[in-house]
Amino acid sequence: MNRTKIEGPALWLSVIGIVLLLYAVAGNYVALPGYIRFLERGGRSAAGASFDASVLVGAIKTIVWMYSFQLGVLALVVAKSVREQLHTKHIVVFSLIWLTAWSWPSLPAPGAWFYIVFGGAVLICIVAMLAQPPSREMSKTSRTLFLAALAFFAFATWEVCGFGSTGRMLHPEQAASPLANRILVTQSSKLMFEFLFAWGLLAASTVLSRKSRYANP
Repeated sequence: MNRTKIEGPALWLSVIGIVLLLYAVAGNYVALPGYIRFLERGGRSAAGASFDASVLVGAIKTIVWMYSFQLGVLALVVAKSVREQLHTKHIVVFSLIWLTAWSWPSLPAPGAWFYIVFGGAVLICIVAMLAQPPSREMSKTSRTLFLAALAFFAFATWEVCGFGSTGRMLHPEQAASPLANRILVTQSSKLMFEFLFAWGLLAASTVLSRKSRYANP
């Protein structure tokens, strides 16, 4: 494929990704405070209206902020995938399916069984990954899986850091409210899936890379 046709979209995706990541941090100060005030007013604007221009602008800023980190990382991952001519469509489809599930605020709301089952699955993936010998050669599919694993590690990192929705280290007092408590529960269960996907993809990448090396000595 013509390198010019590849570098152009990849560059724009990289720029978009960086801008979104910057807004992911800035949104804690330009979007989140207004959203909290909106909730405290019972879903009404400062003027007392259920919907007006300020509500619309606030909703746009908040929604963009909620997705900014994930979409920013995805844009950078897709840019790298395009440059290296990997299986970009698979990364995009899998990531969008996950973001659709991630967007449902009340799901999942599991019990202890969830963390036992999926926590065990994460441990199995970690052991499978660390038990693999090093590989010098990586196939196209293996590199695609590795890149996707990095994306999910990034998603999980955002969830637990101070700026992310689950960590709340910047505003620990908010965790005491009923709404914040429910969000913490559902987001922590999504965090479990992100770690499962990340470690699973990384283990699959390593296994495929090893098989490729033995198939082409």
